[in-house]
Amino acid sequence: MNKVNALMNEYDIKKQNYEKFVQYMETTIKSILDNKNISVHSINSRVKEAKSLEEKIERKAKYKELSDITDICGMRIISYFSDGVDNIAKIIEDEFEVDKINSIDKRKTEDPSKFGYVSLHYVVSLKDERANLPECEAFRNMKIEIQVRTILQHAWAEIEHDLGYKSEGDIPEHVRRSFSRLSGLIELADEEFVKIKKVLNEYFKEVTQQLDSEQNGKIFKIDTTSLNALIDNEMFINEIQNKCTHRTINVRKPGKNFRNLNISKIVEYSSKLGIGTIEELKEIVLDNFDDWLNTVPDNYFYFWITTPILQILNDKDVSQ
Repeated sequence: MNKVNALMNEYDIKKQNYEKFVQYMETTIKSILDNKNISVHSINSRVKEAKSLEEKIERKAKYKELSDITDICGMRIISYFSDGVDNIAKIIEDEFEVDKINSIDKRKTEDPSKFGYVSLHYVVSLKDERANLPECEAFRNMKIEIQVRTILQHAWAEIEHDLGYKSEGDIPEHVRRSFSRLSGLIELADEEFVKIKKVLNEYFKEVTQQLDSEQNGKIFKIDTTSLNALIDNEMFINEIQNKCTHRTINVRKPGKNFRNLNISKIVEYSSKLGIGTIEELKEIVLDNFDDWLNTVPDNYFYFWITTPILQILNDKDVSQ
């Protein structure tokens, strides 16, 4: 039996365990990111298919052991923002054993004229504290390649792949300049999105501080950010809750998807009704809340804070 066949037989024996390892790693990383409130676009994992693995072994002709191949198990984490890549990188380094020899940060280059696919590649295994757990004993010393990139970097990689270019040298010389310009635009866009996010976060903090002061949202126009600050504001929530003292019913903050949908509708209704500021919106909601609450069945034990806002605005829109 030649070396390729021997390695492929070993792969067939271990494939089910590889699949379990990949699923464990994906579940674990998703849980860690959720606990740290780090939002990502997607997390996908896979075990390399037999045909692809066999081609790699034959092409490189350097692998003596199956464990020498570090990307049999693979995962791709796509972040919305470039600073998110750094945050995810820190978590990976803290939580797992990093194979530094086989890991590479393709975002870093000594040649500023270079362009093309950029991503952060880690090869990791379980640290002893995880590997010692009974459910993880079979995963000891198993490795997985984790690629971390932004959604824009991912788009670039997919387009390059579709065009059939795997390296700068593959690209015809007369179109390299166009590739270089596009690469710079993507890098600039990633940087600008981070700046925009920081500005919006500062704006959110400013609105929150004003809502907790005597200004009470007077100077802030209604938009997605100011509305998020309002429905997160404990003073506003307490004002609503205090109006429910005669009922066994609680106010809750909605989850992300439900919240985003309702906030978009609240912005739309406010615009149609000519409600310009957060202060105006608060006054309308508080003035009409008792009437809304009277329509809520007695067997309701809670409501999302966005529900009365949306319904009160909708009723006003219909009445007009």
